[in-house]
Amino acid sequence: MEGLPVIDVTGIERTLIDIVVRPEYSGGVQEVLKAYQRAKDMITANNIAEMLKKIGFVYPYHQAIGFLLQKSGYSDTAQLETLKSFGMPFNFYLARQMSDPAYSEEWKLFYPRNL
Repeated sequence: MEGLPVIDVTGIERTLIDIVVRPEYSGGVQEVLKAYQRAKDMITANNIAEMLKKIGFVYPYHQAIGFLLQKSGYSDTAQLETLKSFGMPFNFYLARQMSDPAYSEEWKLFYPRNL
């Protein structure tokens, strides 16, 4: 189809990474969790882990992603271990400016109590 513009697009896994980085651009963490719930049967944590390695974030977004996958009902616990293998030396926050957050010891992550 000559003459049509080329449009770069990403896949579901990359989109799930991007919405964790800036949840406020996606309607907030409640909406991000809904997106993870809808996508859980279409993605793999291993593919997300590979993308995270390529991107090379300084921040430990793998903690937030693993938490959200688990919270969404993602069932492959062995693949969740892949995300944990990145290490979790720091506590991390799922969103900015949370008041009275809950804490996941497993993911070393603060998250909105109503999530």
